[in-house]
Amino acid sequence: MLCGGDRPFFIEEGLKYRLEGIVTQRINLDTDNSINDGKFREKNYTSLILILGIAGFISAADNWIVSPVLPAIATGFGVSVAVAGIIFTSYMIPYGFMQPVYGFISDKHGKIRVLQLIVLGLALGTFACALSSSLWVLCICRAFTGFFAAGIVALSLAWIGDNVPESQRQTCVGKFMGIVFLGQGMSVGIGGFIANYASWRVAFILFGLAAITSELFLQKIPENFTPTKHQRNFFKEVKDVCLTSKGKIIFPLAFLTGFLLIGLYSYLGAFLHEISGLNYLEIGLVLMFYGFACLIAGTYVGKMGNKFGQQKTVLTGACFALFTPFLLFFFPFWQVILLATVSLGFAYILMQSPLATIAFDVAPETKGLPSALIGLGLFGGGGLGSAFYGYLLQLLGYGAIWFAAALGSLILIFIVTRVDLDFGHQFKHPRSLKE
Repeated sequence: MLCGGDRPFFIEEGLKYRLEGIVTQRINLDTDNSINDGKFREKNYTSLILILGIAGFISAADNWIVSPVLPAIATGFGVSVAVAGIIFTSYMIPYGFMQPVYGFISDKHGKIRVLQLIVLGLALGTFACALSSSLWVLCICRAFTGFFAAGIVALSLAWIGDNVPESQRQTCVGKFMGIVFLGQGMSVGIGGFIANYASWRVAFILFGLAAITSELFLQKIPENFTPTKHQRNFFKEVKDVCLTSKGKIIFPLAFLTGFLLIGLYSYLGAFLHEISGLNYLEIGLVLMFYGFACLIAGTYVGKMGNKFGQQKTVLTGACFALFTPFLLFFFPFWQVILLATVSLGFAYILMQSPLATIAFDVAPETKGLPSALIGLGLFGGGGLGSAFYGYLLQLLGYGAIWFAAALGSLILIFIVTRVDLDFGHQFKHPRSLKE
C-alpha cells in the first residue's frame, strides 16, 4: 500500500512525460494555426489590394482618358488644343484640393464607407461628361468628377497604412500603385481606340459603367473602423501635419513632382498627333507604355526602397524626370517619344511611391490626412502644371514645355540631394545585407 502523497518514481515520470507531450503538441498546433492564419492574412491582403486596385484603376483611367482624345475634343468643340487643355486643370484642381477633406472625413467615418460614396459620385460625373454640349459644360462635369474621384487613391493608400504591417507596406503600396497606373496606361489605349473608331463620348460611358462595377466590388470589403471620439479641427490638423519635420519635406516635393511630371504627361497625346502625325489609336498605344512602366516600377520600388533607401529611390526618379524632356526636345519621333513615355512612368513611380510611404509615418494617429496631402500636392501641382504648360504651348510651342520641364527637373534633383528622405536611417550596400 502507498500512504499519503507518496507515488512511485515511475508514475511521477510517466505523468511528467504525458504533460510534456500534451504541451509540446499544443505548441505545435498553435504554431501550425499561426502559420495558416498568416497565409490566410497574406491572401486577404492580396485580394483586398486587388479590389482597392480596381477602384484606383478606374479612377486613373477616368483621370487620364482625356490625354489621347484631347485633339478629338478640341476638334469637336472647334477650339485649339491649348484652349482645350483647360479640361485637365478643371479636373485636377478639385481632385487635388478635396483629397485632404476626404482624408479627414475618412479618419472620422471610415475609409471604406467614404470610398463607396465617392466611387458612386465618380460614376455619375463620368456619365455626365459623355453628355456635355460644350467645352465649358465638359469642364464643369470634369470638375464634378474630380471632386468625387479625389479621395479614391489617397484613401486606399491610407487603408493600406492602417491595415498592412509595416514590413509589407511599401510592397503593397507599389502593387496598388502599379495597378492604378496600369489603368492609366490601358485607358489611353482604350480611349484612343474608341475615339478613332467611334467617339470620345463612348469612352466616358464605358468608364462610367466600369466605375459602377468597382462600386459593387467595394461592398465586399468589411469596414474595420473605430471612429475617433474627440473633436478635431480640420485646419489645425492640416497645419500640424504640414509642419512636422517629414511634412515640410515630402509635401513640397509631391507638389513639384506633380507640377513637372503630371503636367508634362497631359500634352504628350497632342504632341504625338500634331508633330508626329499619329492618329488617336496610335497615340493611345504609345501612351499605354506609361502605364506599363508604372506597373513595372511599382512592382520593384518597394524592394529598391528597402535596399537603397527612399533618398536614392527618389533621386533615381528625378534623373528619369530629367531624361524625359531631353528626349522630347532633341528627338521628336514617335519611337523616341515611346521611350520618353516609359522614362516618365519610371520617374513618377520612383518619386510618388516613396513619398506616399513616408506619409504613413508623418502622424501616427492619422494616416488618411497625410496620404491625402500627398495627393493634393501631386494633383494640385499637376493641375497648375497643365495650365502653365498650356500657356507655354500657346505662347512658344512644345519646345518651351520640354525646356521648362528639364529646368524644373534639375532644380528637383538639387533639392533631393539637399534633404534627408531616409531621416537618419542608414542603408547598407546589398552585398553587406547578404553577409
